[in-house]
Amino acid sequence: MGKRLQTRAAVACMKTLLMIFNVIFWLSGALMLAAGILVKVEVYKYVEVSAEFSATAPYVLVATGGFMLLLGILACCCTAKGQPVLLYIYAAFLLVIFVIMIGAGVSTWAYRKHLKNSYEDGLTRAFTEYDRTPTMTSAVNTLQNVLRCCGIQNASDWVAMPYGQSHDPPYPPSCCREEQENICVALHPHGCYSTVIHFLESSTGVILISALSFACFQFVGVILACCLARNINRAKYEQV
Repeated sequence: MGKRLQTRAAVACMKTLLMIFNVIFWLSGALMLAAGILVKVEVYKYVEVSAEFSATAPYVLVATGGFMLLLGILACCCTAKGQPVLLYIYAAFLLVIFVIMIGAGVSTWAYRKHLKNSYEDGLTRAFTEYDRTPTMTSAVNTLQNVLRCCGIQNASDWVAMPYGQSHDPPYPPSCCREEQENICVALHPHGCYSTVIHFLESSTGVILISALSFACFQFVGVILACCLARNINRAKYEQV
């Protein structure tokens, strides 16, 4: 009798802890969904000039966040009903997410130097195609207007570009910081490459820590789900 009560108490405790985990997991999915939308609307326009940045990246974040929202709701139902099989399936999903997060964090850290080089190549290509390709023209104008930068390293880079060689002044209007009577009298002092790379470097460590922390959080969920399923099976066995 005493052992049965202990098992019931353990099941109740595990259910409570797992339900709290599920709520936090659901909120994490909502944050990832919001992050995907933010990347698509705001951040992505800063890096879309590089061929290394896939256009599907924001949609992957949105899809992952949506999946986590759905999984979080289903997890709450599984926890409330106390079905061991469903709990083990839930634990398997969490384990997959754990592996993905570890891989994402490590690959981001290992790939950071390559991203710097590829971004400079992407900027050179975009500036070369300026005023030739509408997509690149729009991307470069957005980049220079929003980040208040001009050129790759500085404004003099435009002189060597096809646009600069065929226009006077050699830089586009988006480079201008100050105008007087429709004449540009001051340019943005910083190049776009250093501005974006500074942002990426400051974000890489945050991304790595966030990915590893989130992965560890998933592993806690795996342990809770498996412990709850085991205790539920034990409670059923003790009733027989």
